[in-house]
Amino acid sequence: MWQFSALLLFFLPGCCTAQDSVTGPEEVSGQEQGSLTVQCRYSSYWKGYKKYWCRGVPQRSCDILVETDKSEQLVKKNRVSIRDNQRDFIFTVTMEDLRMSDAGIYWCGITKGGPDPMFKVNVNIDQAPKSSMMTTTATVLKSIQPSAENTGKEQVTQSKEVTQSRPHTRSLLSSIYFLLMVFVELPLLLSMLSAVLWVTRPQRCFGRGENDLVKTHSPVA
Repeated sequence: MWQFSALLLFFLPGCCTAQDSVTGPEEVSGQEQGSLTVQCRYSSYWKGYKKYWCRGVPQRSCDILVETDKSEQLVKKNRVSIRDNQRDFIFTVTMEDLRMSDAGIYWCGITKGGPDPMFKVNVNIDQAPKSSMMTTTATVLKSIQPSAENTGKEQVTQSKEVTQSRPHTRSLLSSIYFLLMVFVELPLLLSMLSAVLWVTRPQRCFGRGENDLVKTHSPVA
């Protein structure tokens, strides 16, 4: 009877060992300045439990870097994110902007009362090739130079536009001055001419009338 009870207890959900409750890759690698992804599988019994990713030894006092909230929502903290897929019973951890100091011992864990089910993952970080770093620097410098050239071209274009606009401005001023000459000085000249003609005309008429009177009233010899 006790053998049947022990067998039944073994097959009950949640009664398996911690290592059998959650599994994952024993070792993963990522490149400096890149990212890496770790997938941890768990049994269906732990579907509604919190899952986490922690670092350090011993495992019971490791530092939890990020933890789910019992849902499938993505949770991100600093450079680490975690998402729980409760349909496939997998939670995925992503580490971004990797640094050489990120190498070490990590754990896939599930929060519960008592000892947590945990799985050990060894994370290795490979140093980024120097050529790629030099290429990145060259790309940044190249992206800066065209902006300076464009600025110079914009300044030359603006100066040309200013230079081209000056002849038009001078031509407009000349036209305005000519119109002022026509509408202001021309009437003044005409007025002066009319005044001169008006003054000289009566004098000539008065002279002619006086001579005619002399001729008319002169005695006959």
